[in-house]
Amino acid sequence: MAARTVRDFQVGFDITPMVDAWAGSNHYGFRGVSADGTRNYQRGNGILTGAMPLTVLQTGAGVHLEAWIHSTFVARISALFLIPADMGIESGGIRGALPRSMARNAVNRLLSELGQPPIA
Repeated sequence: MAARTVRDFQVGFDITPMVDAWAGSNHYGFRGVSADGTRNYQRGNGILTGAMPLTVLQTGAGVHLEAWIHSTFVARISALFLIPADMGIESGGIRGALPRSMARNAVNRLLSELGQPPIA
């Protein structure tokens, strides 16, 4: 399993208002904009389940989206380090199944709004 789930696609409009609205309705907090223009969002703080970061960078018509689960050090210790620090949100396997499913469902709602195929 990849450390991050990555999607690159093209759109003909500014997705920022749509992503901000999606974030608000899916419990993703806005964490700021990086120097390169990447918008950072995160659901959860990693205490009960892994934190669920999402980044979006739009350059013209091109969109680069990354989503993953970040496991806490305590969770990794309790799982004897069988859980990686970061893991993508694709389905498959039992490691981090609940937070991956939660993140995948939320990100798939965003992808649907953007006219993109869902993450399987």
